[in-house]
Amino acid sequence: MENYRRDIISQLPDDLLLRILSSLSLKEVMATSFLSQRWRSLWKLGSKLKIGNKDFSELLVKWVSRSLAISNPQILKSLDIKLIPGELDRNINSLYRFSSLVKTAVSCGRELKIEFLYTSLELPSIFYACGTLETLILCRLHFADVPPNGSLSSLKTLCLLSVKFSRDESVQKLLSICPVLEELVVRRSGYSNVEIFTINVPSLTSLSIDYIRVGSHQPAGVHGFVINAPSLRYLNIRDRHSNYLLFTNMPELVKANVEAVCDQSESLIGSLASVRHLSLCSKSSNIPYHAGTSFAFLEHLELCTCSSECWNLLSRIITDPLTLRVLKLKSIHRAH
Repeated sequence: MENYRRDIISQLPDDLLLRILSSLSLKEVMATSFLSQRWRSLWKLGSKLKIGNKDFSELLVKWVSRSLAISNPQILKSLDIKLIPGELDRNINSLYRFSSLVKTAVSCGRELKIEFLYTSLELPSIFYACGTLETLILCRLHFADVPPNGSLSSLKTLCLLSVKFSRDESVQKLLSICPVLEELVVRRSGYSNVEIFTINVPSLTSLSIDYIRVGSHQPAGVHGFVINAPSLRYLNIRDRHSNYLLFTNMPELVKANVEAVCDQSESLIGSLASVRHLSLCSKSSNIPYHAGTSFAFLEHLELCTCSSECWNLLSRIITDPLTLRVLKLKSIHRAH
């Protein structure tokens, strides 16, 4: 009876125990594995595993890798690695432990998130031969070049959040090894160094771009995006800083939310002609609208009134479609 009371927590349902485990640090999770046989494998049923600096010891990394290696390889859904390299010893042991975690992620999980706090990152070669990883999130790091013959054959979702690349071509090189990529999220900041961000992905169906904050660093010269995504259906872009936007070949586009400075984007309006749901905002005084552009499928239109030119644009759009059902005029930004 006394032993039963001592281990009464093990009698709780798995869902409740997993919720308890999800609130613990990795060190505490490892400690629970010694409570009983049931706890030893229970933590591996959790869908996500987070590892930070305080969990980055050789003992913990070996324990995680060994435990997952002998379990069902599809149990772990997500591995989240957030490290502050300045607080770590930058020796061969640290690099080996990091490589070990990445190997665990690509062999046992379907989602990998790496946050490296503005430090150069070189992923182990096994990562670029991964056939199971479906989601990759890179955050606040300097991404090294993709090696020859790399392939992320199952990757469907890619998030590039304040990522610095070796050169502009490195972006397209990374995208080119993702043959089934469907969703791309890009967040540019003052740390990002790419001038022309080229997105040429035939399989892409959803694209989200956020280029709002640049800090004290404003890129010099021509900088912006070139987008060629023939299968794209959903576009969400907030860009107040680019001076070059080129959109081409988006015949499948259904819904678009666009907040951008459009003076340099002669292709913008024409590329949105197939949309059914359009939300448009431009502080620019000149929004290009070429003769022959028709919104034949437009059903829902939201237009920001922050520019005096918006009334001219509105009069051009609403004379085109017979399908328009909803019209919203919004004052998001103060108009001059």
